[in-house]
Amino acid sequence: MNREDYYSIGEVSSICNVSIRTLRYYDETGLVVPEMRKEGSKYRYYSKNQMLIIMIIRKLRCIGLGLKEIKEITSVGSVDAMKNGIEEHLSCIKKEMEKLERSYRESEVILKRLDFGYDILKDKDKSSKSENAGAHHDDVKIEYIPETNIYYSRKMMQAYHNEEVSIERWAEINEEVAKCGLKVCGPVTVTYYTELLDQFLSKTCDIEFGIQVEESKCEQVRRFGGFEAATIFHVGAYSDIIKTYVKALQWVNQSEYKVNGPVSEEFIISPTDVNRECEHVTKILIPVLH
Repeated sequence: MNREDYYSIGEVSSICNVSIRTLRYYDETGLVVPEMRKEGSKYRYYSKNQMLIIMIIRKLRCIGLGLKEIKEITSVGSVDAMKNGIEEHLSCIKKEMEKLERSYRESEVILKRLDFGYDILKDKDKSSKSENAGAHHDDVKIEYIPETNIYYSRKMMQAYHNEEVSIERWAEINEEVAKCGLKVCGPVTVTYYTELLDQFLSKTCDIEFGIQVEESKCEQVRRFGGFEAATIFHVGAYSDIIKTYVKALQWVNQSEYKVNGPVSEEFIISPTDVNRECEHVTKILIPVLH
């Protein structure tokens, strides 16, 4: 063999812009084994064709292919092998991008909800320090609840205790939404299809758990909203929420409104978000008619 037709590992490293350590690793794993070794020494020499293979490897590594996939491509060396390998890689990238996009979108939804809840908490802090503050978080008001889509699960629950968060139902509905590939766009909403305040009396209750989603074409998705409601924010331990209900219902009666449908709760900052009960924020919605 003519030495002039070969390149040392240092020359290959410089020309191909690949570290000597990486070239040695390629040698050890059988990806690119130097075509010639000098007898009596550890010097490695690569042919021009091997340098081209190394450049192909570097290109494929730059676009993210793994060494296993690269070895399969370069061992064949054909256009078909290269084309099929890159097509498969693009398919994997697309799936990963979709996963990241979903993660980003859902993170935005959670952050928006937490920001809103944080404003409620700050308002509570200000109102507790100043009696001259304006509208407080615990003021009842009438507002129009815009229509949204919710994925829902409605079940009868025996001896229901409203002061206890149903971990099983929370986990169940979140898992179902994930399996359906639906895009979450709002908080968990719990609706009580019972006599008013029965959920506090350890009775059997007809309860719907729902999550706001973007999609509408799904058997378990329905429209929610489109009505006027007396609303109030409950801040703090969920076990005390009955006190906020009583305050809201007193206001409804004094203001000569009538309850006009099942009450709902939107979990702005829920026990599944943060552990501190004092930072939990729940919005109560009581549909009303004047």
